[in-house]
Formats: sequence, C-alpha cells, structure tokens
Amino acid sequence: MQGKLQQVYRVSKELGQNSLLSGSFQLSKLARLCSLILSEEADLKVTFEFSTDVYQHPSIKGHLDTELLVECQRCLEPMVHPIDLDFHLLIDATEEDVQSFQIDTVYTDEGYLDVFEVIEDELILALPLISMHEDSTCNKNWQPDSDEEMVVEKVNPFSVLEALKSK
Repeated sequence: MQGKLQQVYRVSKELGQNSLLSGSFQLSKLARLCSLILSEEADLKVTFEFSTDVYQHPSIKGHLDTELLVECQRCLEPMVHPIDLDFHLLIDATEEDVQSFQIDTVYTDEGYLDVFEVIEDELILALPLISMHEDSTCNKNWQPDSDEEMVVEKVNPFSVLEALKSK
C-alpha cells in the first residue's frame, strides 16, 4: 500500500498493511535541524516503509534526499551539503535485539511514532562535524602550510651566564 506522508503513525496499523509511504515537505518543520543550517527553504523528499523482518521484529526503513545549506568553517561562506541517505531502524527493540542485529532502534510513544522526529534525527546525524568546501573552491586567499619548516633562532636563556663564566 502506498500512502501520503503524515507526521505521526500508529505502528501496529502500518505494520499490518506493510505501508510504503512517500512525500516531501519543507525543512522548516524540523526545528532542531533548522538551528544548525542556514536556510529552511529546501524540500526534503522522503520514502519509508514499516515492515517486519524474518524474526518478526518491527522496523522502519527509508530514504531521505535533500540539500542542506550550511556554513563553511574555513571561509564562513554558505555551502550546499547534499544528503542522499538510507536508514533502517528497529521499532521498540529489546537491548538483546539491538546488540545481536547491530541496528539502531527508535521507541514509540504508546504505539505511535513521530516520523518527522526520526527523519530529523537522521538528518542531524548526517551533517558533517566540520563543514568545509573543497580546498580549490574555498577562500581564494587561503594557502595550505608548506612542508618547509620556518627556522627560528632560539635564544639561549643561559647566554648571560656564559658571558659571566668567561670573566
């Protein structure tokens, strides 16, 4: 079954229907993410499905596609950071399931899942720790350090004593 995107889903209902959901919306609906980026105007394309695996563990799998405008930390100019991300999360998994499958988990609120929150978490985790342009396109005046070390003449603090010793 294919459906339209909404913010909150009842997990048991969606699992029973093996729902494949897709849509797009403005990044402005994701407040935590908006505090980390320069522009909220981009569209986010989302596709995800609720399913159960062979072991009957409920999960959500999806794909996110957008371009985030972030600040380059080298030149402080805006730069586009493309996001093309697949995710797979277990729903309400036990600690044993998480350890044995090595898949992250998301927890519901009394059977309801806020997918915008899940999407926002995935986008925040996809942001680079330090955003920077490629060297060739960033800050035309910036030059990388040369391999040659600068020779600095060190002043010996005991040179005064050396002069006294020779007297």
